[in-house]
Amino acid sequence: MLQSPLHENHLLRYSVVIEDKPMLKHEKTAEISFFDENNKRVSVIKYSVVNKEEIYDLIEKGQDINLNNSYIKDFSINEYRVDKGLDDHVIIKLKNFSAKKAFFDCEISTDFSYTEFEGEKIVFESAIFGNGYNNFLSANFGNGDVNFKKSKFGSGSTTFQSVKFGEGNISFNNTNFGTGNLSFVDVDFGKGDVDFKSTYFGDGNVDFKFARFSSGDISFERASFGKGKIDFKNADFGGGKIDFRRVDFNDGDVLFDGVDFGDGKVTFRSAKFGQGHKSFEQSDFADGEVQFDLVDFGSGTVSFNHSKVFEISFKSCPLNCFMDLRFNKCELLDLSNTIVRDILDIIPETEKVKIKEMNLVGMRILGRIFIDWRANQVFDLIYNQKNTSLFQKAEQFRILKENFRNNGQYEDEDNSYVEFKRCEAKANLNKDSNSKLKRIFIKYPTYYFQQYIFDFVGRYATNSTRVLANMVVTFFSFSVVYFVFSEWFNDIGHVVAGGSETIALNDHSINIFESFGNSLYYSGITFFTIGYGDYFAWGILKPIAVFEGFSGVFLMSYFTVAFVRKILR
Repeated sequence: MLQSPLHENHLLRYSVVIEDKPMLKHEKTAEISFFDENNKRVSVIKYSVVNKEEIYDLIEKGQDINLNNSYIKDFSINEYRVDKGLDDHVIIKLKNFSAKKAFFDCEISTDFSYTEFEGEKIVFESAIFGNGYNNFLSANFGNGDVNFKKSKFGSGSTTFQSVKFGEGNISFNNTNFGTGNLSFVDVDFGKGDVDFKSTYFGDGNVDFKFARFSSGDISFERASFGKGKIDFKNADFGGGKIDFRRVDFNDGDVLFDGVDFGDGKVTFRSAKFGQGHKSFEQSDFADGEVQFDLVDFGSGTVSFNHSKVFEISFKSCPLNCFMDLRFNKCELLDLSNTIVRDILDIIPETEKVKIKEMNLVGMRILGRIFIDWRANQVFDLIYNQKNTSLFQKAEQFRILKENFRNNGQYEDEDNSYVEFKRCEAKANLNKDSNSKLKRIFIKYPTYYFQQYIFDFVGRYATNSTRVLANMVVTFFSFSVVYFVFSEWFNDIGHVVAGGSETIALNDHSINIFESFGNSLYYSGITFFTIGYGDYFAWGILKPIAVFEGFSGVFLMSYFTVAFVRKILR
């Protein structure tokens, strides 16, 4: 039996010897030898020879056509039309067609164009097509099952353009399309399941543009493509499950632009792409779930620009190429445990990028993520997550903080850092398993104190203006306290230079405005720890003055750190 590995040695090499020996009610036998790439014969298969004229006669009589284990040379429906004086596009009916393990040899082409197959099953299983052009243009396979399983095509191009399948299942499982170009342009795959599992699509261009699938499941699992362009532009995949798991797309361009994937689940899990451009621009994944988990996108570029998807996952992918993830609509973008080695672009250009949630848990960034805090609403992207903990949210803000710093987006870095610290603080508070009393009297007071000092006062040293504003408020607050207490208790006095006379700060010989001015002055020299000694606190104001001095030192240091941080960046 012919052995043809899917991933190597796809060129069909053979020689034919016709013998005058009867086989299966036919007068002659074809002995076909198959050779490997070193021209070493690897197998020999014998077929009964069926003349094409015999098949034309069966067609004319409307009889069943059984070509199982047959060798057919130069079969051409178009030639049949010419012989019968028919127009080029007249539909020719083939009744109960079966060509299991048949060999269609040709000098130029094997032609099934504009045929209509009738019967419950159409069988080309394990059939071999020679090195010429194979033409199924506009064929109609009716409503039966269609079986091309394990069939083998040679070095010529093959077209199924504008073919119509019906309600039956379609199988190209383990088919090898050889080395020529392959076209499924404008094909209607009907309502049945479509099976391209373990199929090798040839080294030429593979074209599925405008193909239409219906409600059945579609599987390309473990399929392998050559180095030619792979084009699914504007294909319609209907509503069934779509399986591209472990597909090897090789180095050609892969185009899914404008594809309607329907509401079914779409998976590219563990697929492998090569060096070409990968495009899913303006594709519509509707409300289905899309998985690109563990996919190797190779080099080149990947674009999902203006595409629509409900949930899409890139878990554990090595993102070694430029990724354009500017979705027109996306509920959840899962990038957890990915490794970004190139550029990942999410920043909007002319239109808004609409992503509701984005999961970055476990992401490692060796390249760059182009994202904007405001334009991409990063705050909502993280906090909208329903299935991540506070620690995981904190981790994601930290990842973004580092990315923003590397990009020189320092304001966005500050925003991310603040949210990182907030999530971390809340997570530490919630994880505490101590008793309720300890939480109430220790954990909560500590948490809120830290929130006030580190967050409210200066946003974790990211906002020097906020620290300065708190300095002014603190200074005026202490001034009011001094004024009120000195009015009531004469608790602030001053020392007369050169003598020991002590006079109250609010001496009634001065008016209230001067008195408040003195309180401002005293608050200032205390806040900035100048301490001229011309005024000093008495009584209850002594600890208050000490506390103001400490507050001043702390806030000035806080301001210096925040301000210098801004300047250095």
